[in-house]
Amino acid sequence: MQPEQPGTPMPDPNTELPSGPHATTLAGWAFQGRIITIGLVTGCVVMGSIFWMISDQPAPPAEADPQGDDTTEIIFVAIGAVALVINCVMAFLVPHIIRSAGALRLKTAENAAASVRLWSDWPERETLPLPLIRFCQTDQTARLIGQALLEGTAIINFVMMFLTQSAVNLLCALVALVGVLAMFPTINGMRVRIESALKE
Repeated sequence: MQPEQPGTPMPDPNTELPSGPHATTLAGWAFQGRIITIGLVTGCVVMGSIFWMISDQPAPPAEADPQGDDTTEIIFVAIGAVALVINCVMAFLVPHIIRSAGALRLKTAENAAASVRLWSDWPERETLPLPLIRFCQTDQTARLIGQALLEGTAIINFVMMFLTQSAVNLLCALVALVGVLAMFPTINGMRVRIESALKE
């Protein structure tokens, strides 16, 4: 290992453009988020379709217990509905907390005050400065957590639908999937969040 040459200035992590594998762009972050979103939704739709087809098969004969069956169905439907309500709240609250922390770090980064206009209008295919890379990482983490919560809700409701053949659980699953799609990342949306973070 060669010793560092004396007098060589160290790069400023807040002002120097990153190079190598950590360099990225707004278009790159948006593309990654879109691929992940499509994968999450596709997996849930395929699984839900399989459950739907299986649930149409006639059940094996068993001892009739209408009261017990009704109670079980109500419980399963309630589990899916409660999961939807709780996870919808969490899918909004948790990402908001994470993004707020990322916005604070971005706002307090060196030269952030002088870079509000430049950073919020950054070209989508140009390498981002390090503070923006960190903000985009935080933004993507927040989005993935929100999408994962809603994806889990959709899976729970597809399972409940399979067990109860209830349209309520199917509706809850579809609402959760719409929530996942609503978080589909766009470059304009990322620019808006950057500008909002710098102006807070």
